[in-house]
Amino acid sequence: MIHPAPVSGPAPVEWSKKAIFGAVFAILGFATLWLVFGLFFAAVAAILGHVARYECQDLGLRGRRFATVALWLSYFSMITFPVIALAIGLSFPAVERWRADQETRHRAESRAQASRLFVACEAYARANRDHYPEQWEALSGRFVPAEELADLLHSPYPGGPRVAFEIVPHDRPVLDAIGDSVIVIQEIALARVSEIAVVYANGRVAGLHNPDREVP
Repeated sequence: MIHPAPVSGPAPVEWSKKAIFGAVFAILGFATLWLVFGLFFAAVAAILGHVARYECQDLGLRGRRFATVALWLSYFSMITFPVIALAIGLSFPAVERWRADQETRHRAESRAQASRLFVACEAYARANRDHYPEQWEALSGRFVPAEELADLLHSPYPGGPRVAFEIVPHDRPVLDAIGDSVIVIQEIALARVSEIAVVYANGRVAGLHNPDREVP
């Protein structure tokens, strides 16, 4: 008995590997567009997309939608990249101005706090035979309200220490002739802060270079 030969169906249509890789590169390029190599990924995706469109149309391979995604997304990324680069370039001066304004405001706040602490220390000295307090807590209550004292001691810089000022040991009474050169209160600032506030014995508040400054 002769059995008829099995009838084979049509051969499966292959996928275009370039279409698949093009879509992958296009997605990578779009996701990393804010980086320089994101533009390179987008360019590779555009080339693969064009080749894949040819393979799908003329060779009958599958993956036409992947090729379309690769082309649209890659060209969108390449067109958008200059806009993003321009926006980033224009934002740098604005960010630097904002940082400078913040630095100026924080410096003014630290000087105002140091000046207020000096007034309290002078009031303490008048009541204690011209001696400055050994600890800031000695000012709490009578000379400065406790909550205000905590605010005055706290650093105005984000992430700064809770006690950002210290009393500098010095001989008292301070002669008027050297009152402009004897520091009685100084700020303890973070390493990123370029200038610290100091108060001299005559009450003058000034800014000095931060000795703990770390230059990146």
